[in-house]
Amino acid sequence: MGQYILTAEHIQKKYDGQTVLHDVSIHVKQGDIYGLIGKNGSGKTTLFRILTGLIQEYGGTVSISNIDNRASRASAVINSPSLFLNMNAFENMKEQSYLLGMRGEGKIKQVLETVGLAYSNKKLVKNFSLGMTQRLKLAMALLESPDILILDEPANGLDPDGIAELRALLLRLNRTSGITILISSHILSELAQIVTCLGILHNGEIVKELSAHDILQNGTNLEKLYMQYTKGGNSHG
Repeated sequence: MGQYILTAEHIQKKYDGQTVLHDVSIHVKQGDIYGLIGKNGSGKTTLFRILTGLIQEYGGTVSISNIDNRASRASAVINSPSLFLNMNAFENMKEQSYLLGMRGEGKIKQVLETVGLAYSNKKLVKNFSLGMTQRLKLAMALLESPDILILDEPANGLDPDGIAELRALLLRLNRTSGITILISSHILSELAQIVTCLGILHNGEIVKELSAHDILQNGTNLEKLYMQYTKGGNSHG
C-alpha cells in the first residue's frame, strides 16, 4: 500500500466532563479499506465527526495528506444528508450539487450510474428501499470525487441483499476508482470480507491496529480478534 492518507494522533474528547475518546491514534494508508470496530458508545461516531471536521474542539491532531502533489479530498456519510422525499434521485443530487457550488449534470449522471441508481428517475425517494437510500447517500458523498470516504455504519438496517450490494459497491469504489475507505460496522462477518486493515476501539483508545496479514492469520474471524484485544490477553498488543 501507499503512503498514509489520513493520520490521527492522540485524539481526546470529553462531553460534560466524561471522557469519550482518551488517546486515539489511527493510521490509514492510501488504497486501504480500514475497518473500525467497537461496542456501542465506544466513540466511533465521535471520532468520525472529528476526522471530518464536524467536531472542531478536541485534543490531538488530524492530518489528511496530499496525494500526487495535490490536496486530498474527504467525504463522509455520518449524519444522514437531508433527502427530499418527494424528489427522485437525480433531483436530490442536483440540489446537493448546488450546495457544493457545482454546475452541470454530467457528474450527477456518472455518480448515479456508479451506485446503481441511473434508472431510478421515475421513483420518488420516499418509495426507495433502505438499500437504495443508502446508495443515494453514498452518491452524494461521491459528488466531490473524494480520495477518502468515511462511512459510519452504512450497512445498519440493510437486508442481506442490500448488504451484498453495498459490499460490491465499496469494493468497486476501492479497486476501480482507487478510493480509500474508512468504515465502521457491527457486522463483523461483513467487514471481514472487505477490510485490508482494522482498528479496535475500546475504552476510549485504539487497543490494536491489524494488517490484512494479521487478519488472515486469524482466519478473518474479527469477533475472535475483538474479544482477544478487549477482554483479557494482550489488550494493548
